[in-house]
Amino acid sequence: MIATVSSLYIYPDSDAPGQELDSVEVTESGPEGNRSKKHAVHLVSVDDYVETHPKANIVLDMDSSALEKLVGRIVRLGDCTLEVTQTPSQCAGVYARVVEPGTVSVEDSLLVAAPE
Repeated sequence: MIATVSSLYIYPDSDAPGQELDSVEVTESGPEGNRSKKHAVHLVSVDDYVETHPKANIVLDMDSSALEKLVGRIVRLGDCTLEVTQTPSQCAGVYARVVEPGTVSVEDSLLVAAPE
């Protein structure tokens, strides 16, 4: 374990504030109730979230440089498995695609699969 989930958000409308949740079902297209976006899930470090308030879905209590090093890796949060695919071009954090849908909750541990 290198981090835990500190907050979860969905953004049903693009110009409305996010809704904070204790847990969320993550489907293949992203967190349930979130508006449709090009990238299924947006993860960000708590420091970047506090500083810039990007519209991230999952806020992790880890350093942003450690989060960026997860690009190309498979991670697990709760019952959900994600592949971290890239860093955004205009905001902090990383994007991920959903490999295995499942529930993610605040205080779930981030587990990183060993590289292949």
